[in-house]
Formats: sequence, structure tokens, C-alpha cells
Amino acid sequence: MKQACPISVERVDENVVRINATLTVLSLIIFLFTPYKWIIFVLGADFVIRGFLNKKYSFYSAISKAIVSLFNAKAAPTNAGPKIFAAKIGTLFCGILIICGILNLQSIIFVIGIIFMFFAFLEAAFGFCLACRIYPFIHRDK
Repeated sequence: MKQACPISVERVDENVVRINATLTVLSLIIFLFTPYKWIIFVLGADFVIRGFLNKKYSFYSAISKAIVSLFNAKAAPTNAGPKIFAAKIGTLFCGILIICGILNLQSIIFVIGIIFMFFAFLEAAFGFCLACRIYPFIHRDK
């Protein structure tokens, strides 16, 4: 589903976004169900790059673009503003998971990780981005 209001003039490829979400789901599976807990730092760093810095330096996006190119998928431009906002929320989730890991709050890590994975899965499988639905209400006055 595409954004109805033009909040940002910048565009991103929806295919790349959905593969990024798939990589997020895979990273969270690794984080939650294997001993390779360091993956949350990689995921968090990538969200920082996409949400606060410059998405062209994102390693998840580079992998996603290579996959899109490999399959010769037609570009599907979508509004970048809500996707950047979603990356900022992803940064927040990763930060919470890291803090809970430091505090050894395993039950909270699991619950938050599953919630995070659920929303990433919705984006990956169905193109549904909850953060993108919230974004227009937050940036209504800008």
C-alpha cells in the first residue's frame, strides 16, 4: 500500500525496503535463537545509518539492492520519509534489546524481539509498515 500524502520528495525502492525487512527478520531470528547475540549490534548500526545518516552507506541496503538487481526487479518507488522514520524506530528497538541484554532481562528481550520481528515480517511479507501509518500523524504540521 502506497502513502497517500507526499511527505517527502525523496523516494526509495519498495523492493529494497521489503528485502531489508526480510534481512531484519533473519537477523532477529539469529539474535533470539542462536548464541550469536552480536548480530543486534550490526542490525542496530544499520538502522542508525538508514535512519540518521545516509542510506547509501547501509550494508543491509547494499545487500538488498544486489538481490533486487540479481532478479532484475522493476523499481517500485515509494515515499522515503516514513521509511526513514521506521528505521529510527528500528534503532530504538535495537537499543532497547541491547540494554535489556546488558541487564540480562531475557524474558523482555524475547517479547520485544518477537514484537519487532512481527512488524518487520509484516513489511517483508505484505508491504505493511505500521511506522509508515503513524508517520503522517506525527509530521502533520511540518
